[in-house]
Amino acid sequence: MRNTVAKRNTLVFTALSLSLGLYGCGGGGSSDSEGGTTTPPAVTLYTAKAQSGNGGQLSPASLSIEAGKQGRFTVTTSSGYTLDTIEGCGGTLSDNGYTTAAMGADCTVSASFITNAANAIRHRDHSLASDAELITHARDAVAAAENARKALVDDLYRGISHISWHPSHDSITFTSFQPERTHSLLPANKDGSGNSANRGLVMVSQDGEYHSAAMAANLFSVSTSTETDMLLKRLIGWLTKGADQTDGLSIVTAQMPSRADSWYFPHNEGIRTWLANNYANTHSINDANVCDYNELSTCIDNLKPDLIILSDIDRQSLGHEGIAAAVTKAKAAGIPLLLSNYWREASPMLSPLYQQMGLVTYGNYWSKLNAENLAVSDIRASDANLAAVDRLLANLGSGNFDTALLANCGGNFLSCDEEGFVDAFKAGADWLRGAAITLDNMGQDALALSGADTLHAAVLLADKYRAAIDYPIGWEEPQSWQQAMFADWLVNYARTDNPAQPDLGEYVTDRNNLAKGSHASYAHPATVTERKTIGVPYPNQWTTTGWYVLPGQTVILKRLDNSDARVEIKLNYHRRNTNRAFEQKVYRAPLELATQRLRLEKGESISFSSPYGGPLYLYLGGSGEALSTDISASGVTRHPAIMNFSDASQITAFNERLSQTELPHVDLRTDGAEQHMRRDRFTNAIGGAVADVNALLESISEDHINAVYTLAGFKIQGKTLAESLPADVNAACANLLGNACLDETLHTRKIIQHANYDQNAHCGAGCSGNPWDAAWNISPTGWGDNHELGHNLQTNRLNVQYAAAGDGDNWAGYGSRAGENSNNIFPYVVKWQAHYLRDGNTTPITDGHMNHKDLFYVFMSDAAGVKDSSGNRVVLGANCKVLDAGSDRYEAPWRSNDYAVHNGYRMAFYIQMALRAHGMLLSDGTRLANGFNIFTLLYQHQRIFGSLSGNQADWDANKDRLGFGLYPYSGHAVYGGRTVAGIPGNDFMLVSLSKLTGINWQSHFDMLGLRYSSLAATQAQANATKGSLPMGMYVLETDLPPANMSEGLSFLPLSLSDASTQWRDGRSPASCSL
Repeated sequence: MRNTVAKRNTLVFTALSLSLGLYGCGGGGSSDSEGGTTTPPAVTLYTAKAQSGNGGQLSPASLSIEAGKQGRFTVTTSSGYTLDTIEGCGGTLSDNGYTTAAMGADCTVSASFITNAANAIRHRDHSLASDAELITHARDAVAAAENARKALVDDLYRGISHISWHPSHDSITFTSFQPERTHSLLPANKDGSGNSANRGLVMVSQDGEYHSAAMAANLFSVSTSTETDMLLKRLIGWLTKGADQTDGLSIVTAQMPSRADSWYFPHNEGIRTWLANNYANTHSINDANVCDYNELSTCIDNLKPDLIILSDIDRQSLGHEGIAAAVTKAKAAGIPLLLSNYWREASPMLSPLYQQMGLVTYGNYWSKLNAENLAVSDIRASDANLAAVDRLLANLGSGNFDTALLANCGGNFLSCDEEGFVDAFKAGADWLRGAAITLDNMGQDALALSGADTLHAAVLLADKYRAAIDYPIGWEEPQSWQQAMFADWLVNYARTDNPAQPDLGEYVTDRNNLAKGSHASYAHPATVTERKTIGVPYPNQWTTTGWYVLPGQTVILKRLDNSDARVEIKLNYHRRNTNRAFEQKVYRAPLELATQRLRLEKGESISFSSPYGGPLYLYLGGSGEALSTDISASGVTRHPAIMNFSDASQITAFNERLSQTELPHVDLRTDGAEQHMRRDRFTNAIGGAVADVNALLESISEDHINAVYTLAGFKIQGKTLAESLPADVNAACANLLGNACLDETLHTRKIIQHANYDQNAHCGAGCSGNPWDAAWNISPTGWGDNHELGHNLQTNRLNVQYAAAGDGDNWAGYGSRAGENSNNIFPYVVKWQAHYLRDGNTTPITDGHMNHKDLFYVFMSDAAGVKDSSGNRVVLGANCKVLDAGSDRYEAPWRSNDYAVHNGYRMAFYIQMALRAHGMLLSDGTRLANGFNIFTLLYQHQRIFGSLSGNQADWDANKDRLGFGLYPYSGHAVYGGRTVAGIPGNDFMLVSLSKLTGINWQSHFDMLGLRYSSLAATQAQANATKGSLPMGMYVLETDLPPANMSEGLSFLPLSLSDASTQWRDGRSPASCSL
């Protein structure tokens, strides 16, 4: 009987002294009534021998046991070991004793022992070994791998002292995540700029008795030399195990590019020339291109090659599937493969083979890594990647880390390249992380790999450290910080048994709730099995599924559709710098929550798990319009999520899940916008004007998404474009600009805009992008939400721009100054609409983001010629202080490009524009019902302009209708070498306003101090059938206009020739004391 005992929860035996016992019936002699003596029967004894390997022993060495009786051996283990198997003599194991069966013959009891680390790896359980044991195991594996690599280098580089190889930019480079069997034979030492570099150019792999190799480019043909020829010939000898020198070398080439394919890649010819020079009359090779795809299998049968040189030209676009069966046959027959890349990135055809070899690949087009006069002694020296891993492991083992190494990191530590940190931690951790990412891309469980002891031990070490994390971790806890980072660096999601991280920190709750010794977690609801069709309205987008992954829970996704869409699994939504440990010097959550590593091919399934859990999203990539995929999911749960705001049943289910579960995240989806947030960022928004969940959901839809998209002239979900836009906009645009105004293809934002609300933003308190993110509660009418969404709607043609005095007629001299202000039209209008139109308020409302009084003071500084005490012309703001460097309104408010500088003043350009346009009779006779609708018309105009300015034919056919008849497609002196599509915002808006209103708006630009080209001025004059706009402004300060807009405001005429004009408080810049 064989007893396998090294398993979960098995007692690890320590040296104990037990007495040997013999078991059975028997005793002394007996006497009969006559007093005579009976001779006892002869006793038959059998021998049970003990046999044990390293790591422990059986005692005693042997037992002499009477027939029919049992014997017992004591099992003792050495420190760091546990019993693996024990068998023989029909026995059974109990505690630390092994009892034989009733003896009937001589027999042997054999015991084998295994290190605690190896046992932990076998059973995928970090608790079966200490961190020190796992570290030792990994370091021993690194040392063994290095010894094997050095021996191979010594063998294949005999007689070579230096080597150079430049594989060109049409190449790739490698690192190995399985150094136990795959090594760098020829590394790079320089990049294209001559800087030091280190990645593999030629890699060799030995999996048992099977040999293979991979080349960054074709070593037979590219940048060859005497030294590369010597190395290549020895490599062929190693691959074929010397067969190249015995019966003649038989080679088959497949998928190899020829000169006929490209002048740059005559690899078929190069290989044959090289063989003629190096294996003259001792080789055979197939005709070029006759062993491609399925024919490779035939060539294997007929030619029985010693070596297959396989490249990746894919003339029939079959990818790896085109060669997979033949490659499998070659490997089964023991025929080595020499992979010859000719792409600038790893090709779809060869990528699976690189991965099977344990390789991570990198494009080499830009970096141009190469070997430049590389000393073989340097090749033989320690592999830099493995040395970094060993150094990291040693530091972990000794607790050697100082958080001061992180002090200068300006972002998430995953991206920090501070030299000391890289040396002590990141270089080694990145190697491990790269391995995990590559394996996840393959859908490969790291612990299921054979012969990957370094990675195996490291993965379990990360599990162990992850289990011990206790947030918050202070800056003065360097070892806890070090261990938590290691855990965060190394997650293999393709495992099905990632242990749940007990403390999830601010990922699931507000940071103020965190405390040492108290784990931040939540109750796990039941999982479900469910099938859905998940789609996106536009290609290459990610979207919510309504499914949630629980920490430590195995999830299985099966793809049931047969579409060509590329489907990738995205977990969580957080941008990297939302983890602010680098800034706050307190570690409160995992460094990387959002990942998109796992792929789901059509007709296939994938099993995975996450230590963190979180919302499950799908990315759908491809061409065409809407994409969808049919997914069956098991092991997931449903969290509070709405996929369709118009579905009342979904809103009901959302409310139930919000009240009945503790799941910490919420997802909201419309066709063009999705919000993702920590639960409290949603629930904290309920109150005041937002009475309940339903009211909040309605506000998100109507006040935030639809209001902003309507202002920008976009179609909104559930309505046609015509229904989405105000009637006056529809009429005026169609009359003035044509049918393109209602073109839903043009005026639909073909992107899903994501917004994240969490503990922190990626930058500042709110950070633009897709997703944009916020460190506040969701607030549909809040300034921040609509400001950040507005960032993603900014366009250069509607951005105010600065040009120096000499650059007015040079478009190349214009630069945007709208970074933080042209998007502010959205929060401004949303706030105004919510207050006056939605809620019916009549009381004034204010906002501190701008003060129109600044506009008055800046203009009047010029009108009054204000000077400082030294007699220098200055420009003042409403606070009577010098606004900025510059002697007039064209310079002081505009020249600086600092972040958000003079934002309020610059906003005045847009808000005063809307107030002037309110109620205006447009060029076609349509009256603008609301001045803010001028923004919508400008957005529509600029999109139509963009669609027709891409080529000269479209432009020439449409420029007059657009109001730009004087603008040639290209070649005008003011263009600065651009075409008309490169028009700066000042020129576009001036001409557009004149086209839309029939009025020349030069005075508005002049009042604000914005330059424009002479061509724009001429065109505006030509478009102005109703004269020019009188210069002046409506009197506001921080107050927003009333419900009736400018009808309820006083207009203040302004003129440079009238220095006496005063503000409503009777003051002007002339009143200021300087």
